Amino acid sequence: MNIVKIKNFSLGLFLFCIMGNSQSLNVKTGEGEDDKISVTMGGRIVFDGALYFDDKTPLGNGTTITDTRLTAKMTYKKWDVKIDMGFNDKKVNTKDLHLKYNINDRSWVKLGYYGEQFGLENWEGSAWQKFMTASVSTQVFGTSRQLGITYVNWNDKVYYSGGIFSDNDAISDVKEGNQGYAFIGKLSYAPLNSKKNLIHLGISAEYRTGNRNGVDENNNTQRFMNYSSNLDTRVEKKKPINFTLDQVKNQLRFVAEFITASGPFFLQGEYYNLHVNRRKDYHSYDAYGFYAQSGLLLLGDQLYKYNLEDRRLKRPKDKTLELVVRYDYTDLNDGFFSNESLKGGRINDFSAGINYYLNKYIGFKINYSYLSLGNNNNFGTKENINLLQGRVLVVF
Repeated sequence: MNIVKIKNFSLGLFLFCIMGNSQSLNVKTGEGEDDKISVTMGGRIVFDGALYFDDKTPLGNGTTITDTRLTAKMTYKKWDVKIDMGFNDKKVNTKDLHLKYNINDRSWVKLGYYGEQFGLENWEGSAWQKFMTASVSTQVFGTSRQLGITYVNWNDKVYYSGGIFSDNDAISDVKEGNQGYAFIGKLSYAPLNSKKNLIHLGISAEYRTGNRNGVDENNNTQRFMNYSSNLDTRVEKKKPINFTLDQVKNQLRFVAEFITASGPFFLQGEYYNLHVNRRKDYHSYDAYGFYAQSGLLLLGDQLYKYNLEDRRLKRPKDKTLELVVRYDYTDLNDGFFSNESLKGGRINDFSAGINYYLNKYIGFKINYSYLSLGNNNNFGTKENINLLQGRVLVVF
């Protein structure tokens, strides 16, 4: 299918979703009550605008559409299929493509291309994130979508999962060499989970070989890892951190997480730690980062609620005004060694925002961020950047 046909097909799906009286279609396939296929169409459009102040590096003020999605979901008995495609920067991007088997109402197995079970903010839905982007530390140390299989199980107190995944090149499969792989596990515990109060603790860990990057003269697979982050914005594409390690053997990373909530108040944080083993004659690499964010419901809904299935806070109710603040510290500066410098950059970041949840389809955001960049970032010597952003979000 060429790009013109894809665009026409996508437009048709979009019009169907917007104009249809219902986003779901049920088709009977047999005599049984549950012998039917349920098809649901949906998507999102995100409009962003940003202004940058006091920056030495030229940054482009402006507006853009930062996310456009079309999603199709099919359910048949205990089976779910999801196809989620993005249409940003005039390109068609693969998001989620997976098959899921629901063992019972509290466990499932998923096969396909999707996000790993790693941390909290890493896979908070971008449609209802508290800020315009995930924190810098989550962007740098979090995971991306991978091809793999995951098992998940939970009850009122405990949640655990385990998965096996390929490397970043599996979906395109364009590079020479053996694909990398990863093992990942997650465990969380909620010692307090009442109607008005919550305490959530968790940890995720991963062992990953480097991503393949072709072969050397002896036909050995070369491996690398890349760590990058934007400026808490999707309008400006320049990245202050974009650090690549070569000669990688494997990577170990973990994240410790917590959430506490009481009535209209919540506090959430994560600490990331990274260790990379490299080939002989190359120094290993260590880095870390953390963030803490808090929120207060000012108008409308006065109670943060907990989602047992994904172990995150639910979106507030309609017509709710929310105040949020966040601090993030990310340090990729390991050191200088005899044959190389392992200095990826350092960022301090403070953000504050107002979110208004008009209804389940439309939301508004205003964010202010102050970023202090240390030495070794991609923008040069120390630099301080202020930015003001706004967003209109449509989810259908």
